[in-house]
Amino acid sequence: MNKLKIFLSHLTVESRLADLLKAHLTHDFIGLVEVFVSSDRTSIMAGSKWLQEVTDALGGASLVLVLCSNESVRRPWINFEAGAAHVRGITIVPFCHSDLTPAQLPVPLSESEGVQGSEADGIRKLYDCVSGILGSQVPDVDFDSYATEVQKFQTEYGNERRTLVERPDVAQTSETVTNPRVLCISSLQFLELGYQNQLEVVLNAFPEDLAHERVINSKDLQEHLTARRFDIVHIAAFVCPRTGDTYFSDVDLNTGESTAAEVEIIFAKALALLLEIAKTRLAVITSCDSLALAAALLRVTNVVATRDMISPKMMAAWVEGFYGMLRTSSLTKAFEYAVGMSRAPMRLYPRRGDGDILFRAEEDEKSAVSS
Repeated sequence: MNKLKIFLSHLTVESRLADLLKAHLTHDFIGLVEVFVSSDRTSIMAGSKWLQEVTDALGGASLVLVLCSNESVRRPWINFEAGAAHVRGITIVPFCHSDLTPAQLPVPLSESEGVQGSEADGIRKLYDCVSGILGSQVPDVDFDSYATEVQKFQTEYGNERRTLVERPDVAQTSETVTNPRVLCISSLQFLELGYQNQLEVVLNAFPEDLAHERVINSKDLQEHLTARRFDIVHIAAFVCPRTGDTYFSDVDLNTGESTAAEVEIIFAKALALLLEIAKTRLAVITSCDSLALAAALLRVTNVVATRDMISPKMMAAWVEGFYGMLRTSSLTKAFEYAVGMSRAPMRLYPRRGDGDILFRAEEDEKSAVSS
């Protein structure tokens, strides 16, 4: 019997739920199901190969499973993948979770029969569909326990989203950071992929005589952040969308799995602690859509992060516009300008209690008043 190929469409930040479904489907149908997870990639690197990968995967799929939340159904590529499946006559099953029910699905997803992923009956309907296509019996599965696993994800995911969403508007400028120190975090892999140019833009945004550093391993990162203050930390390395951990060693950019014999990472909570020690005022994440890392860092600093798949060209335009404007304008104004001129899907998350910030460079670093 040929394997049933399932195309699983989801947001990067919902990867943990995709992992859960892929593992269950593969196990429960005893290897008769092959699941292609559409968004197992870094946001920034997806542009060039994404369309061809999607086209190839859809070409062999018999079922498209779409993870649907209020956030995901607004993303253009989720609807693109579903639309492409509809044109090909492929069965589509919207798997509703978190804050969305099948009755709330927008067009065109509402044209397919959705299931409620947090309920045993909903998961059973999904398995009925898969079994029908396979021409097999529904596996003997504890659907109540299965639903509990989905509910656990929903709770964790909801907590992360609330950490970011429940933020007050940025107040008027309440702080000036004089002669800001900048640290760029990357990896050899990402430098080879072209991030060197992005880091040069960041480091050149302020006068050369100020403290500008870059690190490509965890040892140097710890030494820098524990030895002195760094006001701006720019992250251009692979960040796991599931855990928020930052990788210095090589990874497969399609699957997100490590390809190095020895994995070198900095855990999200550890990085947050280091930024707190370094009195960091702003962390910028430009290499991926990682809700987990943004939520962890927001507890100690302001965060700017991607919130959707983004092309390298668009990200380069945003970086140049943001850091170019940050030299003379407040954080909020620089952010709004960069988004407006590049149309990049970036998001500013102000730390609770913080006002707007002005990063100002002076000719004489000794006159710095920031500590």
